Amino acid sequence: MQAGHGSAPGDVGVSWLHGKGSWLFYIGLLGAVRYVLGLVPGLPPHVAWSGLNIGHAALTFVTFHWLKGNPFPTYWSLTPAGVDACTWWEQLDRRWQQTPARKFCVAVVLVLWVLAVEATPAAAWGWHFANAVAFAVVFVAKLPFMDRVRIFGINR
Repeated sequence: MQAGHGSAPGDVGVSWLHGKGSWLFYIGLLGAVRYVLGLVPGLPPHVAWSGLNIGHAALTFVTFHWLKGNPFPTYWSLTPAGVDACTWWEQLDRRWQQTPARKFCVAVVLVLWVLAVEATPAAAWGWHFANAVAFAVVFVAKLPFMDRVRIFGINR
């Protein structure tokens, strides 16, 4: 353990997505949640996939696109000045667009939606609608033209 040597660690609230193995951990966590949902007796597969898609969309919308500042604060790292007015998504990669980390996040949302739609029977239109709304809200929030945009002034 070093005391007083070296530099302070960066903002781990945003930089964790760049860590070695973080993408694999994220996918593994989603797979584990889907596995647990599949263990629920009597729960059809399309409901498990839809629950994962809608739950992921709701959780990531709040933590990545709604909360401002650092959604994962720590006491051992520094939070850069000026991030209190930015969401996690706006802080990611210094607002640069089309980076590997941002593409990964968009791909996760897209793949979860496709898996939920493929597992859902055509007659279950309510699940299709719920999956589409969840996907649209989170996908549109990740598009470049939504950077620093607050719809109707909400969440200024």
